[in-house]
Formats: sequence, C-alpha cells, structure tokens
Amino acid sequence: MPQSDGQGELHNTEFAVVDLETTGGSPEEEKITEVATCITRGGEIVRTFEHLVNPERPIPPFVRRLTGITGEMVAEQPTIAEILPDFLDVVGKAVIVAHHADFDTGFLRKAIRTAMNRDLPNGVICTRRLGQQLLPWLPSHSLSTIADFFGIAIRNRHRAMGDALATTKIMNIYLRYLHHRGINELKQLHLLERGQLSLG
Repeated sequence: MPQSDGQGELHNTEFAVVDLETTGGSPEEEKITEVATCITRGGEIVRTFEHLVNPERPIPPFVRRLTGITGEMVAEQPTIAEILPDFLDVVGKAVIVAHHADFDTGFLRKAIRTAMNRDLPNGVICTRRLGQQLLPWLPSHSLSTIADFFGIAIRNRHRAMGDALATTKIMNIYLRYLHHRGINELKQLHLLERGQLSLG
C-alpha cells in the first residue's frame, strides 16, 4: 500500500464493513435475507452496496420481529447466488470488517462455496474482538453496547445497512485511536485483534 501521506498502511487500506441478516444462526442450515457493505478508505465511505435477498425459504417469526424483514419483502428479490458477483465486485480486495465476523463470514463463505465453488479470499477483522482488547471493562461487547459507549445512534438496528454504518463508525474510531498509539500496519491490527500485541 502507498504511504505517501504519512498516515501509514491502515489509513490507505480499503475496509469492507459488512453486515448480514439471515433466517437463523447456522450458515450450514440457514440463509441470508439481506446484505450490506460500506467500503471505507482513510475514514471515508467510498462506495456502498445494499440488497435484500430471497432466502428461498420462510423467514421464522422471531427473525421477522427482530429485523422487520418479511417474506413479502424478499419474495421478488434475487437470491444470494445472483447478488454475489456484484457484491464481490464492490468489495474487491478490501479487508472485510464485521462486528461478529465469524457469523457474517461464515454465511458469506458458505454462499460463495455453493454458488461459485471458491473461498472468500479477503482478510477479515472483527470489531467485537477489537472491542474486547480495547474496551475490556465494558460489561458486553455487543454492537449496541459499544455504539452506546461511543454515543453512536444506530438507525435501523438489525437491518444490514443500519448495522454496517454503525460498525463503520466504530471501526473508524478504533483506527484513529490506534494511529495515535503508533498502530499503523495491518499486521499490527491483526495481532492486536488476536490479543498478541499490547498497546503498553
């Protein structure tokens, strides 16, 4: 990555902040109902993608209550296999960021394997795990708790773009803080997320 602006690698890295809504918790058994991403670079959103997805199965009542997404809303929408090429084109080589990254990337990897017979090649950062390292005193590291801590209002909670925008704001706060602490390289960010790097 070019570093001519003096800000370092992280400032010049593209991050794809991703959020999904699904019919349930297991990527092997459940399906995606909505996908959104905000591509950021240098703290600015440079492009976005948002789409409802036809899961080709009923949406359970508790999911309808949580997300507000109904069967009627997705009945005429494309399937994830139809959306993936455009989604991956927008994401490109960006590092994927998600608040519960194992959940979101688990569904993405399953969908990509099924539709395209390949894996997700992008690097991944989890803002929940970063929060555990940077904000260990918080009673919870849910998206809502961390957003409340930073005074971030989440509009359309449990909808893909609403949660992706909130996660984007959280990630940008982390990156600004880490820059001031001398963390400017992607390798350092991965080590910090895994608890293998101390800020001192």
